[in-house]
Amino acid sequence: MRAGQTLLYNQNSRMLGPQDRMEESPLAQKNHLKEILDQIPKRPGIYIMKDGKGGMLYIGKAKSLFHRVRSYFSDAADHAPRTRVFVRKVRDIKFLTTPTEQEALILESNFIKKHQPRYNVLLKDDKHYPYIRMTTQEIYPRLEVVRRVKKDGATYFGPYTMVREVRETIRLIYKIFPLRQSNDELDGNPKRRPCLNYQMKRCLAPCAGLVTPEDYARVVKDVILFLKGQNTQLVKSLQQKMDDASAHQRYEEAAVFRDTIEAVNTVVDKQKIISTSQVNQDVIACTLDRGWSMVQLLAVRNGKMIAEKIYKMKNLNQADASETLASFLKQYYADELVLPSAILLSHAIEDGELIEQWLTEKKQAKVHIEVPQKGKKRGLVTMAEENARFAMRTELDKEDVATRSLEELQEALSLKNFPRVIEGFDISNISGTSAVGSMVFFENARAEKGKYRRFKIKTVEGIDDYAMITEVMTRRYARLLDEGQPLPDLVLIDGGKGHLNTGYKVLESLELEGRIDLACIAKGKFRSDLDSDEVFLVGRKDPVWFADNSPSRFLLQRVRDESHRFAIDYHRKLRDKGAMTSPLEGIPGIGKKRRLMLLKEFGSLENIKNATLEDLQKLPGITKPIAEKINKAVVK
Repeated sequence: MRAGQTLLYNQNSRMLGPQDRMEESPLAQKNHLKEILDQIPKRPGIYIMKDGKGGMLYIGKAKSLFHRVRSYFSDAADHAPRTRVFVRKVRDIKFLTTPTEQEALILESNFIKKHQPRYNVLLKDDKHYPYIRMTTQEIYPRLEVVRRVKKDGATYFGPYTMVREVRETIRLIYKIFPLRQSNDELDGNPKRRPCLNYQMKRCLAPCAGLVTPEDYARVVKDVILFLKGQNTQLVKSLQQKMDDASAHQRYEEAAVFRDTIEAVNTVVDKQKIISTSQVNQDVIACTLDRGWSMVQLLAVRNGKMIAEKIYKMKNLNQADASETLASFLKQYYADELVLPSAILLSHAIEDGELIEQWLTEKKQAKVHIEVPQKGKKRGLVTMAEENARFAMRTELDKEDVATRSLEELQEALSLKNFPRVIEGFDISNISGTSAVGSMVFFENARAEKGKYRRFKIKTVEGIDDYAMITEVMTRRYARLLDEGQPLPDLVLIDGGKGHLNTGYKVLESLELEGRIDLACIAKGKFRSDLDSDEVFLVGRKDPVWFADNSPSRFLLQRVRDESHRFAIDYHRKLRDKGAMTSPLEGIPGIGKKRRLMLLKEFGSLENIKNATLEDLQKLPGITKPIAEKINKAVVK
């Protein structure tokens, strides 16, 4: 096998579908897994455990797939309860072999990020830190804010916690250093007259050819020292330049250097020094509770803490701190190119040497992973641990409030189900045009925006909200039933009694009326306060009223407001898209070239509309049938 090649093993000659799995007897399931286990290769790679519906339960990597996977099904194995739970659900296993264990680690990380298996520790927040990019591959470098680091010859600084912090840093640089602020591609030749920044002595005007690349490079060097936090070295360099200018009686130039030194010293005074070490470090600690993990990351660069962030990780597998940190490192650093020289952890991790080797090769310089036990490094880890515990307490407090609001909601509406999952619907249209439906998803009283769905109305013409609600809800729940997906506990529709009756008929037609609770929420008509809402239930004549400060009332309003916002946003996109579409688009025989030819010849769509068939046929390639189609399309 060639280096870097992976092999996919299909264990069974006929891939069983979800229905086949459901109908298998326990003995057949056991024999099927035994057949798979007998074929496991004794090589490095990853294993993918699936349930009876083909859903991914767990993805792991192994130095030897044979020994690792078989250990899950060994009668003698003393598994933790969390492991026994998902192993009982396994109905199929696939393998991907790799030449080395390190390649298996990378593949495992990529697969977990892509497929988000239920029982892996999952890093949900995939937003990247902002970085400052200095285009040092250009003759006259400039600064910009980016989210992704690329191997493009530029120099990157960061990470930073927020874009606002980055932009403040860039504004400060422009105030201190005469760096260009334009985004032009400069080749050394003048492009324009100097701008106002040059007159204000905040730019050397490279776009006007008023500075040589060598002189501009000296400014870039100072900016790089500033961004690296090497301000002591920067101040010495500026002091030397000031003294040199003063010695040669260039007093105005010396005064500029003097002001720059004062500005840099002001920044230095404000920076928090938390380590005398100049090593770039990431400090990572975690705490675990109730199926969640809180991971605190502190980014320390040149002894200064420049960024900190809390990551909430889903942990249904109830993995311990060691496994959680290992999973975090693999997922977090998979896409990072700017790596620290040292990573300080709160707990020792499995595969620590392997992960260290992977990061070292990725950085092309030594990356050291350490669990400090004393000294200043231990102090940094302790700081991260305290922040992680505080974030977890805050999160659990929110969870307790959410639970109380859901309990109150169940009691107030006499719901059959505890409303852990609520789906809210709304319709948006203007005179029946560009009609859309929205569905928002709330779990444990929190919006899960990744599970929102939007629907373009396909079967209803004109203004008929009830028919549109029927279409949207039918499409949603018929699909969930077909795919065997979990159903919501409560459906909330933005509307009154008519919408309620319509929703009930949909659930009744799908035989779901006893399995899903249903309610509608509408603006109140009978109370004086503008913020009142009426909640209608099936089989109840009068609406349900809530106290003004009721948490469950606020929850229902949030669901309704989110569904309304989501529907309007989608409707606006479709409406704007329709407004920008030319009548010439979609005409058979009229492509991009002919559309441009028509517009160039006639000057505007209005002139094309007023043109005769004879005028249109004068253009090359426009036959009478095509001219008639053009005339019909633009007149319409």
